[in-house]
Amino acid sequence: MARKPTTIHRKALSRAEREARLQRSLLLGTGGIVLLALLIVTGGLAYERFVLPEQPVATVDGQSLRTRDFQKRFRFAEASLRQQVALMEQQIAALDPNDPNQATLAAIYRQQINQINLQLEDPLALGQAVLQQMIDEQIIRREAERRGIRIAPEELERAIERRFGFLRETPTPAGSPTPPPATGTPLPASFPTPTPLSEAAFRALYAAQVRRWAELGITEADYRAMVEADLLEQRLREAFAREVPTHEEQVYVRLITAETLERANDLQRRVQAEGFDPVFEAVRAGQVVSATALDLGWTPVGGLSSLYGAELEKIVFATPVSATTPVIPSPVGYHLAFVAGREDRELSPYYLQARQQQAFEEWLQRQRNDPERVRYFGWQNRLPPSARRRATFR
Repeated sequence: MARKPTTIHRKALSRAEREARLQRSLLLGTGGIVLLALLIVTGGLAYERFVLPEQPVATVDGQSLRTRDFQKRFRFAEASLRQQVALMEQQIAALDPNDPNQATLAAIYRQQINQINLQLEDPLALGQAVLQQMIDEQIIRREAERRGIRIAPEELERAIERRFGFLRETPTPAGSPTPPPATGTPLPASFPTPTPLSEAAFRALYAAQVRRWAELGITEADYRAMVEADLLEQRLREAFAREVPTHEEQVYVRLITAETLERANDLQRRVQAEGFDPVFEAVRAGQVVSATALDLGWTPVGGLSSLYGAELEKIVFATPVSATTPVIPSPVGYHLAFVAGREDRELSPYYLQARQQQAFEEWLQRQRNDPERVRYFGWQNRLPPSARRRATFR
């Protein structure tokens, strides 16, 4: 007997079709989400690898400082600081803790290590210092070029050799003047060795160091550019120093300082009755308690304000020769100043060097703060990925 053909109920067929369509939709939706996630991840990686590195972190006179260069300089700075720590730890290990002098030196090294570690623990502060150094280098290069200042290849070679401890020339005698320190980030551009090297040892050490720098993305050309920037800064500082006047109006000041206002008023009455010099000598001889006397000698503008405040300096420079000021309060006491002389005279080496450094620093600061020259572009988000993570979770 033949079987009747099986028939599927219309409602059951509709339900099966709906379930099939739902499964297809779920599969398509899941696939779309996975594809979207892959696109996002791929896009993020592509942006991080190809787009972001070319974005500027700052511009100087319209020239971009790229994220790529900023990140490798940041890594170089970190590596340099860690190398400094390692060298100082080696030096500490070689010191005798039972020798008081060596124990003091070890304590100084530990203090320096702590300061370096603080820099390493703050990626944002270190990044700011690195970027400032890069900006300063561009500003200095342009000013050096404008003035016709150049570094000869031979000078650059000798500077690199000295940084690694290889000295072709006769060492500078002890006590000779040294150039003022460079501004900006206190980051080493080399890894000097504690003892002089032979040329062969220098070549081997330098080649090994170039290979280590390559792991950070720093090429030999990058390093040479950093050393050249240091040399250009030294030359530019020297050029600014030559432009600073060596003569300036100065006053010859003798100063009595009392601990209390009451004591200062007593001394003022004595000065009015006896004259300044006898009271000054009595204080200097220790015959007056709670007071001191100092012969400050010839002092230009700035020499008094740094110690006693701007108000005291203003009053002193307005006081006639052979006259005594009224009692002047300051953060360190109450003062009577006697102006023994006033004339335009040659600055002492100390004040001249301070003026020379000030001239360069003030010029550089003006260039940094000029929005027409320097612009910033969210550099905080352009740190290397590992540094960005540390900065986020601080």
